[in-house]
Amino acid sequence: MNIVKKLFVQSMIISTSILFLNGINMVIQHFAGNDLTLQWFHPVSIILTAVLCSLPTILLRDSDQWDRKTFWRRVPLHCLSLYTVVAGAGWLFGWYDSVESWISVTIIFFIIYVFVWLSCHWLDKQDEKKINHALDTIRDPE
Repeated sequence: MNIVKKLFVQSMIISTSILFLNGINMVIQHFAGNDLTLQWFHPVSIILTAVLCSLPTILLRDSDQWDRKTFWRRVPLHCLSLYTVVAGAGWLFGWYDSVESWISVTIIFFIIYVFVWLSCHWLDKQDEKKINHALDTIRDPE
C-alpha cells in the first residue's frame, strides 16, 4: 500500500476509534455519576493526534523485507513512540487530570493500537487479493 494512503487510512481509523471509545467511556462515566463533556477543541485535538500517530508508521515501512527479529525489535519502538504522542497530547489537551483518567486513556490507547494493527493487516491482505486477481485476469492461460 502506498505510504501516503496508509498514513491517511491509519489517521481515519485512529480518529474514528478514539471518538468511538471516548463515546463509550462517556456513557459509562455518565451512568457512574460523572459528567464528562467535550471541549470545543477536542475534535481537532483528536484529528491532530491521529495524524501524529500515523507518522511513526514510517518506522515499519519496509517490514515485509525484514527478518522476524528486526520486526519485533521495531514494534516496541513503534508502540512507545505512539504512546508518547498520545500521552503528550493527553497532557496538552487536558484529556486526563487524574490517575484514573490517565489509566483510561492508556487502556483506550492499547485497544486502538491493536485494532489499527488488525485493520491495517486486513486492508493490506484485501489489496493483495485484488492485485493477485487482476494479475490472474491478464495472465496467459499457458
